[in-house]
Amino acid sequence: MRNNTAILTIGIILLFLCLAACEPQVVTVEVTRLVEVGGTVFPTPRRTAEPAVAVTPAPAQPTPQVITATVEVTRPPLGTAERPVQLLFPPIASSAVITQRGEALVAALEAATGVEFAIGIPDSEEALVALLCAAPADVIGVVSAAAYTLAHDQCDAQAGLVARHSDDLTWQMGMIVVRPGGGSALADLAGQRWAVSDTRSLPNYLYFRAKLAEAGVEPGEIVTMPEDSSALMALYSEEVDVTTADFIPPIMPVDRTWVYGETEPEEWRALGISPTRSPIGYVLVAGEPEFGGYRLRDARSRLFDVTPDIFDATRILALSEPIPNETVVFGADFPLSLARQTLATLAEFAASEACQTSLCSADFYGWTGLEPANDAAYDPIRFIKDTLDLEAADLWAELD
Repeated sequence: MRNNTAILTIGIILLFLCLAACEPQVVTVEVTRLVEVGGTVFPTPRRTAEPAVAVTPAPAQPTPQVITATVEVTRPPLGTAERPVQLLFPPIASSAVITQRGEALVAALEAATGVEFAIGIPDSEEALVALLCAAPADVIGVVSAAAYTLAHDQCDAQAGLVARHSDDLTWQMGMIVVRPGGGSALADLAGQRWAVSDTRSLPNYLYFRAKLAEAGVEPGEIVTMPEDSSALMALYSEEVDVTTADFIPPIMPVDRTWVYGETEPEEWRALGISPTRSPIGYVLVAGEPEFGGYRLRDARSRLFDVTPDIFDATRILALSEPIPNETVVFGADFPLSLARQTLATLAEFAASEACQTSLCSADFYGWTGLEPANDAAYDPIRFIKDTLDLEAADLWAELD
């Protein structure tokens, strides 16, 4: 028994040493030890040729006893080579492109924070969100607005920064377009044929479907088109009654800014002037913005050359709420001081020349900058999910 006790002691020590580099946890070790009953070792009776007068009791079997040893293991500090900060990207490009484009960003982050970062590429956004939730102190992810909303609601992941695109906006919007006289409210769309380029789009379909459902309005046939331009052409040629497409607000006259909820989507119509094409290709109303005019940028402007009366033949009935662009997200337990350093470095990097061969390159994200994110901006996605009673899988489908 002394040998067993010695082996047990050595085993526990070795176990402690092996686990010392693992994640912090309480490890419960169960060890089986043999215990002698009453301290007596019973002899085995001998067989004889003569009948036995009495039978010697069989020796008692040793009784197993479970000893529980609790060992507390310490993880390596976050940001060390053994435990770098995980900077995760969804597979929006090849692994080689993501890794190469991310190198300059990692170098900038390591120089600014003094900790080590490692790029990771999960198989999908769903897997990325799972990692944000499973390792909330270690992970930073770049995800879509829908993925962030799910991560926040599932495990309190936090939005840090939202991307600005080449249109100088940190969000995207959709518009419902009809012909003149085609209605003035959502209720007028009941039973109408609707051309849609993507029935998974948050701003161009799901948001409006949720608004119609909220109002108790059921549209007619949903006609799927290859892209926004073909959906608009179907409306223009009277094949359908309504369509949805991308809305980018016009560039306003000098010293004015288009503001959602305050500025009319087609304020320029008050001038009573039809749009024209400028020599360098812009669709303008009353000249360039610096001279008091408007530059039109919504999806109809792409059809201007083939249908120059597209703006006269269609009207915007309603806009979706803004849906944020890609978002930099932190796990719920990520250290606050390191998060602040990382956010400041990311914003500075996105505004630098170095970003042009990294996050801002055309074969990666094509961003023009990063701005602070606000969780309330993602409420339209929650409205869609709750109103249409969508499962998480329905939103993942939108991200494919």
